This record gives sequence, C-alpha cells and structure tokens, in this order.
Amino acid sequence: MSLFINRGEELAFLESEYVKDSSSLVIIYGRRRVGKTELALKFRAKKPSVYYLSQKFNLEQQVEDFLEKASEQLGIYQPKITKWDAALKFIAQQIKGKPVIIIDEVPYLIEGSDAAMSSFQAAWDLHLKDANVMVILLGSSIGMMENEVLGYKSPLYGRRTGQIKVEPLKFAHVAQFFPQKSAEEIVRIYGCLGGVPAYLNKFDQNLSFIDNVNENILQRATFLYDEAAFLLKEELRTPTNYELILEATSKGKNRVSEISNETGIPVQNLPKYLRVLINLGFVTKEWAVVLKKPRDIKTGSIYALADNFMKFWYTYVYPARSILEINRDAAILRIDTTYDQYLGHIFEDIAKQYLIDLNIAGELPFAFERIGRQWGKIPGKQKGVNTYEIDIVALNEDSKEIMFVECKWQNLTADNTRRISDDLKEKSKCVRWNNEKRQEYFVVVAKKIENKSELRDGGMIVFDLDDIST
Repeated sequence: MSLFINRGEELAFLESEYVKDSSSLVIIYGRRRVGKTELALKFRAKKPSVYYLSQKFNLEQQVEDFLEKASEQLGIYQPKITKWDAALKFIAQQIKGKPVIIIDEVPYLIEGSDAAMSSFQAAWDLHLKDANVMVILLGSSIGMMENEVLGYKSPLYGRRTGQIKVEPLKFAHVAQFFPQKSAEEIVRIYGCLGGVPAYLNKFDQNLSFIDNVNENILQRATFLYDEAAFLLKEELRTPTNYELILEATSKGKNRVSEISNETGIPVQNLPKYLRVLINLGFVTKEWAVVLKKPRDIKTGSIYALADNFMKFWYTYVYPARSILEINRDAAILRIDTTYDQYLGHIFEDIAKQYLIDLNIAGELPFAFERIGRQWGKIPGKQKGVNTYEIDIVALNEDSKEIMFVECKWQNLTADNTRRISDDLKEKSKCVRWNNEKRQEYFVVVAKKIENKSELRDGGMIVFDLDDIST
C-alpha cells in the first residue's frame, strides 16, 4: 500500500508557484526515502512536464542522457545538443502549456561535473527565467544541496523562488499507515522506523510489531536488512568510521570524548565525521535549553541519533548480523525483552512533538519559545552523582515562564504520578534561570496515567498516550 500523507502544505506551495505568470526555480531536498520524488511526481500529475533522474556522468554525457530521457517522454527525436543551457531551452520549447522540468538527485550531476551548477545558472539566466517555465531540482544529500545548490557560493544562489526541506513524518501521522493498530503499537513502529514513508510502507498491517521486524528487517533478502549500510555506502566512500560512530551513539555515547573512547577515533578527528552525519540527517547536535554560561555552547553540547531507523538498526541489527543466520531467535528475544526500555527516549521525542502541537494550538498555560532537553551539574554538589537531567524544558524569556516535563514509558498510578511530579520539582531547582521571578509549571507524560481527571482537578498537568493519540 502506498500512502501520500501530510504533504498538503508542500503541494499547495508548488501549486502556488505554478499558477504564477512567471518562471519558478524550486529546490526540494531531504534525506533519502523521505518522499521527495513522490511529492514532485504527485505535483506533476496532469501537467505538461518531464522528469529526469540524474546520473554521475561527465557534463556532456549528462546532457545527452537528459535529452534521451526527456525526448522519450515527449515522443520527439533526440537532438544533438551538448550543453545544459541549450538542452533545457529546447525541452521547454517542446512542451505545450507551462512546462515543468523536474531533475532528481542533482548531487549526482555535481559529483559528475564541477561545472554542472554553472551550466544551470547559464540556462536559467539566458533562457528560462523569462520563459514562464517551472524547474524543480531535487536532492538527497542535505549537505551538498545546502552548500552547492542553496549556499551563497553556489552559481544558483539568489535565483531560487522557493525551497522545501522535506522532513520525516511526525508520530501523529504514522497512525494513518496502520489504521487498525493500537496507539501503543504505533509507538513501537515509530520507534523502529521513524517517519520515513518508504519504511512504513514495508510493514504489514496484519502482523504484530515483532513479527514485522522478523519478516521485514532481520531477514537477509529484505529491503530493510541492509538499508542502513546501503545509505552510508551510497553517500560515503569509506563508511567504516561513520558506522563506528553511529553504533557508539546508539549505545548512548553522546559526548565527543565518550565517542572517541568507544570507537578509538581520536578526539580531534571526530568533528569532521560528525558534521557529515549531521548533514546527512542521521545525527543531531543538541545543547541544554538553559545554558549556565555562553561558553557552554561549545563545551555543553551532546550528539544523538536523529533517525529512528538508524538508531534501531545500530542498536539491534548491526551487533547481531553475525548470528542472524544461525540464531535469529536470540536477536528477536533481545528486542522483545529490552524494547520497552529502548522506547524511553523515543517517547520523550513523541511527548515533545505533542507539546509543540499544543503550544501552536494555544492549549498550554503559556506560549513557549524554546523547548528541548536540560542537563547540567547539581549546584553545590561535590560527591556522588553530581549531575541532573530533565527530559523536556520549555520556556518563554519575555514572560519568565518555564515548564518542566518528565516522560515515562510506563503505566502510572495516581500516587506514582504525584511522586514523579514532586521529584521533578526538586530537580527543577538545579536550573538557574530567572529563579526569583519565574512562573513554573510541572508536567508528567506517561504511557498510561490512572485517575487523570482527579489529578487534573488537583491542579496537576498530566498527559498520556490516550491524549497524544487523539
């Protein structure tokens, strides 16, 4: 089953560009499998258009291949043209009505020829910008698209009329792929596949989560078995160190020193690898919401896996690949017995998304401006555990309001919920931010909370999966 979900805003923007009585140059980019091509193809339906998937050829071969594919789609003879500007001009002239020219995986063109973007600049400036044509350039290498196509050093800089970064779907949209499954099962699926449509379409509505993992990830011949390794090999010539970093980060090694100790990669060499993984959308760099001092921006950062599938694959599949063929049951048992613990951080992300939605809807006690994790040293603590962590903190600098949130992937009684809230209030004292003037709110989010109405009547702010899923 192929579903097209939650891309209405992007489609509406593309349509608004198309109806203009002028040319448009739109850049669409985002990580692989996220649905960029499907978005462009859905937009082009019933419009006069050509679609071209780029190849890593030299400049002249690129033009020849483009003309061959475009001529086939238009039912015309392929002309003898060797330059992009003339080729694009020719194809645009062959299309009746306002033409749409879609060129997919532009980074392949750049890898094939350093002159590719300069050729596109010439085509746009000389022939296309005043020809009432729509050109859409797509790419999966986020770093290359942002630097070589969108960046100020790019020959195309300043010429685009719009850009769309296609993000993975949020948790709230994943349920639409599995209308018969419970909210808890959706959390399990989201924790494994994230919001990547190509992956979600691989899971069977009629199988349980663990059976889907067994059938669609742990078996060698399946699409998802080698997907993580394939993505790295597709983007990187020597992926070994990147694999080590992703495995270390999946284990919770989130500081440069910890990653270095785990992987054996020298500390001074790690930043370049981490920058690449961040550009690919696999890793994110985070700072505490409240920084003790401005210098903490450099010293107080941590790294975490930004992609749920990569996190799942490097946690459960990568370490087990040597035994999957001879003892798959052991890998399945490990997932089955540890997955609820694994889902703790996933649920924090789901809760954060939910709070952002409530914030946009104006359904919280105040409108926050920043939200994220919080950690630091316990003031005055010298011995024992001298650090603290708070799952989510949200704040508004102007109104001096701050919200502290504890997330539990557990079923809680009312008494447990009160105790967790009390502990959260104690931890909140460690956060040095407008301490004398601030208005504080405390929130508990859990898988299930008994007697929510009673707790809310008592002034507590509580949410559980029932709230999130509806």
